[in-house]
Amino acid sequence: MTRRLSRRALLASLGGAAATAAAGCTAPADDPDATTTTQTAAGSDAPEISLSGDGAWTTYGYDTGHSGFNPDASGVGDDPSQVWSSSVEGIYTLREPAVADGRVFVGSDQFMWAFDAATGERAWRTDLDAMAHHFAPTYRDDTLYTVAKDAGGVNNGAPGYVRALNPADGGVRWETKLPATSTVAPDGDRLYVAAKAGGSGFVRALDRADGSEGWRFDVPDTPRSTITGTPAVADGTVYVPATHLANDGSKTGALYALDPESGDVDWSVSTTAPLYVAPVVADDRVFVAARDGTIHALTPDGDTDWTVDATNRIYSRPTYADGRLFALTAGDIVAYGAGGEELWRAASDRTQMSGMTVAGDTLYVGGEPLFALDVADGSVTFDIPVDVYHGSYGAPVVVEDVLYAGICIKEQTGVEYDNYVRAYV
Repeated sequence: MTRRLSRRALLASLGGAAATAAAGCTAPADDPDATTTTQTAAGSDAPEISLSGDGAWTTYGYDTGHSGFNPDASGVGDDPSQVWSSSVEGIYTLREPAVADGRVFVGSDQFMWAFDAATGERAWRTDLDAMAHHFAPTYRDDTLYTVAKDAGGVNNGAPGYVRALNPADGGVRWETKLPATSTVAPDGDRLYVAAKAGGSGFVRALDRADGSEGWRFDVPDTPRSTITGTPAVADGTVYVPATHLANDGSKTGALYALDPESGDVDWSVSTTAPLYVAPVVADDRVFVAARDGTIHALTPDGDTDWTVDATNRIYSRPTYADGRLFALTAGDIVAYGAGGEELWRAASDRTQMSGMTVAGDTLYVGGEPLFALDVADGSVTFDIPVDVYHGSYGAPVVVEDVLYAGICIKEQTGVEYDNYVRAYV
């Protein structure tokens, strides 16, 4: 089944999907200290947010396997309303936020921001003195873990930092210098984070309590390499997606399964195309998407269960929920069943370099504009036209019945984007 979604003006204004990945959002024209604005007229029917306090989205992809599925969230209705919108300074992209203890945390520009999840009122802003917009924050045990780099872009060896912040006021508890290329993956008393030095990728284990460095895994058997996908952690294994760069310029990939205690390789699987995005671990399977659109489903022992060709390049991690794997490609969205069979395909001209989230029976897709599909058949549930030139380039997240997303807007070509965090019910 194929469904065609509408084309919007953003692709033309940015020169296509590739420009979106390279350019994204620029600095805001609005005052970043502006008070929260509400788009809904006041009155008895004005929407409000009332979180129970138990709902949360604490790490990249919701869980350490990066499924992108919040099983405790009901999701928003078919005609969502914006409750609040708060300005942030921003360059390029606002990655998916973290939500915990009644607050929304998001990195943008050189800052980590915290907002009241119900009202959008800014709680604090911490200057990280480095770019934080590429890396989703992680919340664990009353600590917020952040990653930032001195230079824009992810795949470089520029100096970077992993920091632990006090989520109450944004104060820095510890800092570890590391040329990071991924956000952190939490696991018990450790954090795992990818980095790059001397043209080669590696993963470092850090102590969550003080940031002290533990084991280091260096990508083997290649002159140059990179790791940009956040490691996944599940059932006592750390899964690391790597790209190998040969001397002739050709690129291949490899997925490594590491022992979390030592960083030793338990097994590895090679792919003919680069692995730039995070793996997804769910339902006793490891799913890894290569840049050329090939998707591999592996057993926990590294055996291949099935392989499919999504027919378009893939720039973001898949999403998994209730026996279905959803792939966001450069041209469409594809749903696969437990055996790799294609269930439906929603063809799209929209920007497909953002991310997806599942809550209830709905797949929420960041892009141009922010939109939603029925998980069963790919039919459009809603889309949210924000403005003429706009986009949601990080995955939206859903907590209980609230949708949170980073949004970039400009009213016409040639002007700077304004950047916001917004909440919908």
